[in-house]
Amino acid sequence: MVTVTRQVAERIADLARLLLDDEGSDAPLLELITLSIELIPGSSAAGAVAASEYISSSPEITDLHRSQLQSGAGPVAEAVRYGEARRVDDAAREQRWPLVGKAMADAGFASCLALPLRTDRQPGGALVVYGKERNAFAESALDLAHLFAAQGGVAVRNASAYRDCRSLVANLQMAMESRAVIEQAKGILVAERGCDPDTAFKELSRISQNSNRKVREIAADLVAGKAGDQPPSGNDA
Repeated sequence: MVTVTRQVAERIADLARLLLDDEGSDAPLLELITLSIELIPGSSAAGAVAASEYISSSPEITDLHRSQLQSGAGPVAEAVRYGEARRVDDAAREQRWPLVGKAMADAGFASCLALPLRTDRQPGGALVVYGKERNAFAESALDLAHLFAAQGGVAVRNASAYRDCRSLVANLQMAMESRAVIEQAKGILVAERGCDPDTAFKELSRISQNSNRKVREIAADLVAGKAGDQPPSGNDA
């Protein structure tokens, strides 16, 4: 019998608050599989799949997951495809996926439990725990594994949303900076040529097309006072 203590509950809840760090997007999945091995009774290894990412506690697990997703057959592939749990209680006698059962047995595992991660990605993901004993995942262990998978999906969604927000902010900042530089360049042309802002922008666009450079690059050179890169006057066109 597994008792979900306050400490265990708090550690599981922490998964929902995981966000991406500056190093990449593996942190939530790494924490998920680490806690799965530590806290789910009967588990000796674990791995997670989300989109094209394979995160696991050993290279053997990664190979098991990759081969299943490539062939489309096995508990991991079906958990991802259908969003439903799949369980192998005795790898040596597995009839539904005999090749997967043999591969598990060769790697030293007798049981596995594949649970879908409820993410916003298509296809989705899965948390998979492995045990060295037969029938390793039953009763309270199964309930705890389901709880882990539910929180893991939240963590992956949080990480994805955080990454998307950071990308959006970066793109908006770049767009605003580019617009400011272009407006400054237009102001310089208006002052030097006595033209209107629309004509100034058309001149920047023309130089951009002729030189195969972006408008913001032409504008930045003009603002920086690089005379050699400034647009010629309208009379030289």
